[in-house]
Amino acid sequence: MNRLRNAWLFPLLTLLVLIACGPRVQKATTSDEAKAKDQQDHAPMKTAAPAGAAATLEGAPGSGVAGTVTFTPTPKGLRIVAHVTGAAAGRHGLHLHETGQCTHDDATGKHFASAGGHFNPTGSPHACPPSDPRHAGDFGNIEVGADGVGHLDLTSNALSLTGANSVVGRAVILHAGADDCTTQPSGNSGDRLACGVVNLSPGAPGSR
Repeated sequence: MNRLRNAWLFPLLTLLVLIACGPRVQKATTSDEAKAKDQQDHAPMKTAAPAGAAATLEGAPGSGVAGTVTFTPTPKGLRIVAHVTGAAAGRHGLHLHETGQCTHDDATGKHFASAGGHFNPTGSPHACPPSDPRHAGDFGNIEVGADGVGHLDLTSNALSLTGANSVVGRAVILHAGADDCTTQPSGNSGDRLACGVVNLSPGAPGSR
């Protein structure tokens, strides 16, 4: 008789324990989930760095010159890749200028004079890569072939997409002649042949 009574007593005690503990386990789980959600809602948002920037070069009227210049962040600095078409064969100075304006005919009577001088936040002398110090905007020369096509690829740790040394909102100028890399303050590279304002690339955070 005692064995029969004990056989019923054990399952009953087990059921009572489960009933007593069940709500507490559920309450603890719900509380943990609410705490995790609150932490997620109040966590600081991380802002992604801009993906890149670019300028579209447009030549002076009748020149037939065009091109693109892209700026891409890398671990070694800002990679600058320029591609031009329609230019005369030979070397042409290429620089980043301080003001993002590409006016064809301004008060000076010269094309793209509104772009100002070379971008030079450190007050350094003019030179060509890889010489250092030099203007942050000194890109040296782009070599154009007989077909009118030129390409330049270099990396600079003096420029960035954000901050005081940002390329965004400035102008890239292609010159009619070669940069001699010594004449101050601009390298004696002749007239301004083409100009393009640097903007954040489509899809980059902060771009329009």
